[in-house]
Amino acid sequence: MNIIKERFKKYKLYFLNLLFIAMAWSLYFLFFNSFYKEAAFYIDKKAGIVIQLLFLTTYYLDAILVYIALAFILLTIHQLIIVYFFINEQKKLTVNKKVQPIIWLFLFLFIICLIGLMANLIWPLFLLTLVFSSTVVYIIYVATKYIYEDTQNLYENNENIKLEGPFKTKEEAQAYVSEFDCYWKDYFDKKGFSIHSNIELDDSNNYFVYLYTISKNN
Repeated sequence: MNIIKERFKKYKLYFLNLLFIAMAWSLYFLFFNSFYKEAAFYIDKKAGIVIQLLFLTTYYLDAILVYIALAFILLTIHQLIIVYFFINEQKKLTVNKKVQPIIWLFLFLFIICLIGLMANLIWPLFLLTLVFSSTVVYIIYVATKYIYEDTQNLYENNENIKLEGPFKTKEEAQAYVSEFDCYWKDYFDKKGFSIHSNIELDDSNNYFVYLYTISKNN
């Protein structure tokens, strides 16, 4: 029980966001399915898909626009949450493989919701909503990444990037260095840097890891 409480406290932001978006989608589909079931009852099943879609948009346009607007909001928020955690992980240079399954849960839930939106006659409108939502999120992501890299993520040669510790033994410190290098090596390689480290022992007999970058162009 204590382990569960500690993990929840450590990853509280992730779990609360996951709970929020899951509840929001659940409420959305609860009301949408109720509306769609009633509207679809009057559709001529023998008519073509286009005719059926025209029927729905003619007699239920106001309700459809409301659900499309709500879907746009939820799709945008869902994608922004994923982007936020992705950028936040890069910003803090964390070594936390336990976060990855949580992010995969966000992606899995996103796919399930997309399937739910596409499993009806209004799917062309929801598809356009997804495209527009993804475009907005992409623009925000590019702008945020540009600002972030301009202000915080331009590394220099021999720059200290992280201090981690204390570790009780040198072996623990070395294990952390190996894990960090494995986790972030590709990221720094793309930026033209290699990761180096110093392990130092302080007056309290604790070990600290100093990580710094070395430019590959030098």
